Amino acid sequence: MALHYRKRGKVWHVRGKVRVGRQVFTLKERSTGCTLKAEAEAVGAAEEARIRAEALEGAVPRPRTISIGECIAAYCARPGGHHPFDEARLTELAAAMGATKLEEAPAAWGAWVRGRGRGLSPSTIARWRSSLKAALRYGADEFGVSAPSLRVVKEAESERIAYLTEALAARLLAAYNPWAAPVMLILCETGLRTQEALRLDWRCVDWARNVLLIEHAGAAGGARTKTKRSRRVGMRESVRCTLGALWEARGQPDAGPVFLNRWGRPYADTRRVGGNPLSKAHRTACRVAGVTSFRIHDWRHHFAVWFLKNGGNLRALCQIAGWSSMRMVQRYAVFEQSDLDDVMTRTAGTLNIRLVAGRHQNGPVPG
Repeated sequence: MALHYRKRGKVWHVRGKVRVGRQVFTLKERSTGCTLKAEAEAVGAAEEARIRAEALEGAVPRPRTISIGECIAAYCARPGGHHPFDEARLTELAAAMGATKLEEAPAAWGAWVRGRGRGLSPSTIARWRSSLKAALRYGADEFGVSAPSLRVVKEAESERIAYLTEALAARLLAAYNPWAAPVMLILCETGLRTQEALRLDWRCVDWARNVLLIEHAGAAGGARTKTKRSRRVGMRESVRCTLGALWEARGQPDAGPVFLNRWGRPYADTRRVGGNPLSKAHRTACRVAGVTSFRIHDWRHHFAVWFLKNGGNLRALCQIAGWSSMRMVQRYAVFEQSDLDDVMTRTAGTLNIRLVAGRHQNGPVPG
């Protein structure tokens, strides 16, 4: 009986059966971690020798020399590739802890959280942990070892109020430079994520139906959603006018990026290059407008709150903003106490009418 080799991506995998006397042992397909077949065959031969030794002499402890880098490499080379949001994170993690043994991953992860993770929000750290965990699980399964567990960084349950009054929002939008202003207005009026707006293509602007087409991450060209669901977002008059002016100024293109930076080039893909390219422009505008504690992503909070204040319903907001659950709406749509008081006043008006009607029908109402 012989072992069989096949290439999956750039890495060779081995599988087959090994006969020892009357016994036949099955070697499930696993990665050799090698890109050259000769090296893969050497790994296969060593694995076959280990199986024979275990069968003849009893179980021999398997050397635990698998590294985190090998797991990440196997994960990235697997059929179907990996999610584009993982690429930058896995590259950095491989550079930081790739040489570390797999069983030492929990300690390496703890050190990363205390160092590189310092200052990052718990939700951001959770995304890094998710990427690393997926790679370690896949690699451990490929090499036939157990995957270690990584400590979870729990996010504090807190509600953050992050929206502006209409006057303050208008003042901030007016303070942006000419390149950032159109993007920020779109964020304010549509609730798009920054990445979705910056990757918007003219092919995704449907003038006839007055909507923006936000495609899922696997679609070819155009904006990208964070989830794997495409959606349509209606264009308000301010959005249509802003995009219409850009479209006319560019010569009415049929395709190409909608937003360009000050040098006339498309904005960097923030899935691959860290940092928001609009951060500096946003900080400057906030300083000019006198706005504090308001981040670029807070325009999404601002949109959610004002959508509900103006009569929108939760289900519609969930679909327009591209949230997969109502739980996310609860995190974004947090109201000031004064707004809650106004809601109570308006609902009490309806109740008072009923009380007055009841007074005439059933006599005086106590209190």
